[in-house]
Amino acid sequence: MNPIELRIGFVIGKKLDLKRIDEILYTHENKQAASCKVVLDFMEMDPDISLNRPFSSTEEVPIKDPDLLEAELSQLYDFVWVEVLGGIERHGHPSVTISDIEYEGKLIHTLDNRVLIFLRDIIIDNHGRELLRKICHVPKPLQWLALPKKDGKTPPPDYILDEMEQWVRKLIAYEVDDK
Repeated sequence: MNPIELRIGFVIGKKLDLKRIDEILYTHENKQAASCKVVLDFMEMDPDISLNRPFSSTEEVPIKDPDLLEAELSQLYDFVWVEVLGGIERHGHPSVTISDIEYEGKLIHTLDNRVLIFLRDIIIDNHGRELLRKICHVPKPLQWLALPKKDGKTPPPDYILDEMEQWVRKLIAYEVDDK
């Protein structure tokens, strides 16, 4: 008997309703006819929530039809399936330095042939927290960086870092209307 495939999905949004996400996940639970096990990772865009949350994912849940789960979650939040490597999502932590400030991202590989980069850490006191807070208020295309893979291959590191630096500079320059 073959082991059941592990699928990892990223639920991306601001003020994620974890109770509702759990309800949706467990509504799709099917131990007898499972085609895969699913773990949902939470990519909370509000740093006041993400930095204070004690956990960032669900337990493994046996699911019969991951496409139905995806369709339901996609109605509420942005959702992507990611590549799994060694039981966790295939990821990296690229960083760029601008004006002596280091910006670290979390890069994930999606099953739809993209890499996504989220800003996760900024190595300096208040500036970092303020820029992370700003992400909640910028247009969605600026909240994370999406780069296409060509022929299933990850873009070269120099390209990723150049694109990441341009994206971070756009975030820094973006004026949020506080009214």
